[in-house]
Amino acid sequence: MIKKFVIVLAINLLCACSYLTEFMNNLQPQEQGAPVLTAADYADYAKNVTIAAKDNNYIIYEYRNIRVDDLAVLAALYCHDHGNTRAYLDNITLYHNNARRAKFMCR
Repeated sequence: MIKKFVIVLAINLLCACSYLTEFMNNLQPQEQGAPVLTAADYADYAKNVTIAAKDNNYIIYEYRNIRVDDLAVLAALYCHDHGNTRAYLDNITLYHNNARRAKFMCR
């Protein structure tokens, strides 16, 4: 009876140690790098995106046939290059010839 108890206790301790190790690894912050863009992404952006206005605190893109979340990558790179850490979508407006304009604020 005591042998079974010791064996079950040893197995439970082994499982608890492995769970604790995995839990502690998940608590450590993950390294985040800059978004990676391919040459095909740049070609698609060049055809469908233009910069309507820009300043150190914001950028406005005029775009067609592209999703606004894809523009967020460009805005994040722009804001990072201008000393700010993040880009936030401020507004989207419909413009001439079914083009849209998205304003991103840098904070």
